[in-house]
Parts: sequence; structure tokens; C-alpha cells
Amino acid sequence: MEIELLMIGNEILIGKTQDTNSNWVAKRITKFGHIVKRITTIGDKLETISNTIRDILKRKPNIVITSGGIGPTFDDMTLQGIANGLNRKLELNKHAYNSIKKAYEHAHKKGLLQLEGMTKEREKMAYLPQNSISLPNTVGTAPGVKIEEDKTTIFILPGVPTEMKSMFRNVITPILKKEKGKFIEKGFLFSGIGESQIAAYTSELEKKYPQLWIKTHPRIGLSVEVEVSITAFNVKNGEELIDKTLDEIREIVIKLNGKIKERE
Repeated sequence: MEIELLMIGNEILIGKTQDTNSNWVAKRITKFGHIVKRITTIGDKLETISNTIRDILKRKPNIVITSGGIGPTFDDMTLQGIANGLNRKLELNKHAYNSIKKAYEHAHKKGLLQLEGMTKEREKMAYLPQNSISLPNTVGTAPGVKIEEDKTTIFILPGVPTEMKSMFRNVITPILKKEKGKFIEKGFLFSGIGESQIAAYTSELEKKYPQLWIKTHPRIGLSVEVEVSITAFNVKNGEELIDKTLDEIREIVIKLNGKIKERE
């Protein structure tokens, strides 16, 4: 499956909050053999959110995962922005309302919150785009949302990492497992020659094996140690093809008087 991630929050754009959510999600999507086609980060502005979700849907990914902006404050605009982008109205979702009410009652009884009952701000989180499914938040208050739009499924998740991870594991991971593809990545380290010295050779190999993504990464200092890695998604006989390509690169490194260090 092809998946796009949309991270929403002014705090990310101004550098106040580091976006660790997209990194965490991308690793797990890749692990199950699916492809993250794009990661987009935007601020909390209605027009930006609605325009961005429209642009994403034009590319027709199988899944869109958003994170952030579904809380009770005035700048939490994700639900309204996505509703606008899909030309849907917001409507009170009874399942979402009841789960939010229960979460706040529980927090009040445990002495975690002084204010009892539902307020306008708390109720705001229960207004979801029309024809949405409310997703349970087992560690927080704001429910997630699932929306089917044409052939794309949109998952709207919280921005708080613990809440986002819990919802991802409970809701999205089973889908990724069910549609699991094959992801392979192998590589090795070499030293004595620089990244630029081997670049012409790896470029030729990429033309020879277009199914593979061949990448070199400088590791220590200026061309002291370089890692070569090869990635493949759902390639027939992918492991054999990667091993063959790596052997060719090893021969090139040795020919150039480099030294090889295999991954531990």
C-alpha cells in the first residue's frame, strides 16, 4: 500500500516541538512492506489543512494518516479543516461524545482534574466530519477518526505521542499486517575511499537494477567510513537480487583499494 503522512501543528513549524511521530510511524509502515510516499508538515490553519488534504487525495494514496490538532483548544483545527477539504459538515458523534465524557468523569473521580462534566471545549472534540467512525483513545481524551473518501482511508490521530502510538497499534497495525508486503534492506560499511569515488559505479547499478534503491551514507568524518544500503519493496526474488548487487559493489570497493566492514 502507498501511504501519506500529514503532521499538523504550528509548534512543529516554529521548532518548539520536534516531530517524532512521523519518524515512528514511517518505520512501522516500512517494516510491514508498505511505502510512505510523502510526509507533509503544516500549521493549524483551516485553509491550509483543507487545501492540503485535497492535494493529498489527488495523488490517491491507499491511506492517509494525520497527527495533531484534534484537542479542545481554539487552535485545534484539524477536524474542521479536513471536513472542509472533503466538503462535509461536522456533526456530533454520539460514540465520541460518550467516550470523551467517560474519560473526563474518570479523570475527575481520580482527582486528576478539578473541572467536572462536559464543557463547550470538551464537546468540541466530539464533532466529527459526516460519515466518520470514532476511534477509541485508551490513554487520552480526544478520539481518533476514520474516514473513507473514494478509495482512500483517512485516519486522524492525536498529536500527543503516547496517544498516537496507542491508537496506531490498536487500529492501523492490524491493517498493515493484513495487507503485509515484503521489505528488505541490506548493506555493509567500507572505508579508504570516499562516497564521491564510488558514486559513478552505484549510479550505473541503479540503472541496471531499477527495482532497487541503492544509497550511500557517510558515517564518520569526511569520507572515512561509508555505508551502502539497498532497499526493496515487494520485489520478486528481492533478497537474491540484493545479495548479487552487494557482491558487485564489494568487488568495486576492493578494486578501488577500499576496505570492507560487514554490518554486525
